[in-house]
Amino acid sequence: MPGLRSDSRPTAARRTAAPLAAPAALSLVRPLRLRLCSEIGRGSLDGAWWPYGRDLAIEVLDLVQHFPPMLGRLSRIVYSAPDWRLNRRRRIQVDEEFVSIGSSPRDDAHMVMLRTMSPRVSRVLHLLVVPPEWDERAARHAMRAAVSPGSTASGAAILDASRDR
Repeated sequence: MPGLRSDSRPTAARRTAAPLAAPAALSLVRPLRLRLCSEIGRGSLDGAWWPYGRDLAIEVLDLVQHFPPMLGRLSRIVYSAPDWRLNRRRRIQVDEEFVSIGSSPRDDAHMVMLRTMSPRVSRVLHLLVVPPEWDERAARHAMRAAVSPGSTASGAAILDASRDR
């Protein structure tokens, strides 16, 4: 799986918000801008995701619907709150399944943590979130840096270096 790419697309107080179902209109025909390391768990990041916007519910639907199936089904997503518009949802329905979502308090790591489930294994992936408004050149640079073998750079450091390009 060298350089695997997919180009197809807890808080103390519990808030109850109805799960967002995936309407047919959200099954967008756009590539999923996701790049994964060839060896998951070897560096500080396992890849990078460049969403199209800052609406977490819509972007998570897209991510879940187009996530590479060989890595398992996404069951939980934890996100850095500063990267997204205000989100009150705790789970999102995609087809017949639910994906729980939550934020990391006081976190500006520019990451999402994805828990995947498959019949054989459960794993957590740490992905850099590239700002959706970035131009192609800076975004691609950040994504390449995030999947560099053995990289120990933080998400914030990668974004700072890529922004200057």
